[in-house]
Amino acid sequence: MNAICSACGSAAPSGTPYSCALCGGALLLQYARPDGRWNKGTGQGIWKYAALLPDVPVSSRIELGEGGTPLVRSVSLAGRLGLDALYFKYEGGNPTGSYKDRIAAMGVSWALAQGKEACIGTSSGNAGAAAAAYAARAKLPYHLYVLENMAEAKLAQVLAYRASVRKVVGFGYSPEVGEEVFERVVAASKARNWEMMVTAFRFNPYAMEGVKTIAYEIAEQLGEAAAARVYAPAGGGGLYVGIWKGFDELCRFGLAEGKPHMVAVQPDGCANIAVAYRHGDKHPAPGPSTSRISGLQVPNPPDGDAALALMAAGDGSCLSVADDDIYAAQRMLAEEEGIFCEPAGAAALAGLIRERENGGTFDRGPVVCIVSGVGFKDGASVAEMVKDRDVPLLEVSALTI
Repeated sequence: MNAICSACGSAAPSGTPYSCALCGGALLLQYARPDGRWNKGTGQGIWKYAALLPDVPVSSRIELGEGGTPLVRSVSLAGRLGLDALYFKYEGGNPTGSYKDRIAAMGVSWALAQGKEACIGTSSGNAGAAAAAYAARAKLPYHLYVLENMAEAKLAQVLAYRASVRKVVGFGYSPEVGEEVFERVVAASKARNWEMMVTAFRFNPYAMEGVKTIAYEIAEQLGEAAAARVYAPAGGGGLYVGIWKGFDELCRFGLAEGKPHMVAVQPDGCANIAVAYRHGDKHPAPGPSTSRISGLQVPNPPDGDAALALMAAGDGSCLSVADDDIYAAQRMLAEEEGIFCEPAGAAALAGLIRERENGGTFDRGPVVCIVSGVGFKDGASVAEMVKDRDVPLLEVSALTI
């Protein structure tokens, strides 16, 4: 295993660097082609792909049943959108309710293997809950810095694992505040031998290897019917980069034929990557977040540069949609597909709908939307979604069944 900078292309020195020493860019780990079966490692979930993950002894692996999430075929929306095959990769089926469990499982296990004394990170909610759960299981202290307006359900979940949590004024709104928080957390992790659990390749390329197992699973679940397009919500950009990396590795190793077109979907109110993509820029556009979509309020996306580099190379695209379109997609998933997700988890579908409405033409083949988190993550959005549903209270004698 070695590491290559996604920004300048330089090879990282031996050891376990967390970012490029030359330019500070995000590192992407590279592996030799695995001998034998690439998906038959010891263990379940993400660890079945251990041949293509950072080397962690079995004794250090922290597991809660992460990975192996269902790929659900559409029974309603595919026809409406004129698609032969539409699937939803339901990451809400992970132990703490989001895809971040894959990152936490990899990151906390890596921390144990490297002899780290604690974990420290930032989060809008899901990453914090995931890292808190796995750190609790590993008996590692966890220090977390979160958005001022973090969704209450997500905050409660983190606190249930007895993590040390601090809210930061302006975090999640101001890009300047976000950068300063990242800088302080990075400095603390280095000074105190703590594992850096910010879910971005720019800060922890080892933990982020867990994300690519989503691509591995999609490839296995679809079999010969390889995905033509994959839509993923984008806040910091790491989910997009990680899934791309998984498909790219399968293609490079001759384990799959071709890669799907990857589409990152952002809310209009925090579309820093999407705006840069439209203008052909290499760096995310500056500006605060005004979106209401919890989990996608990242005005300084740490993996934005890496995502834009992939898009510029022809390996994907990015668009943004209104918050209300995301909420509408959330309702569609529940009412028509039986999939209960948080708003951020519906962003991918909202992006697909936007492209179809705009007359987008697709290559033949399955389309996959990543549903990143379960609906219980954001109680306020669920309450809003069902506020017009009347539930009368009746005396038993008044029942007319």
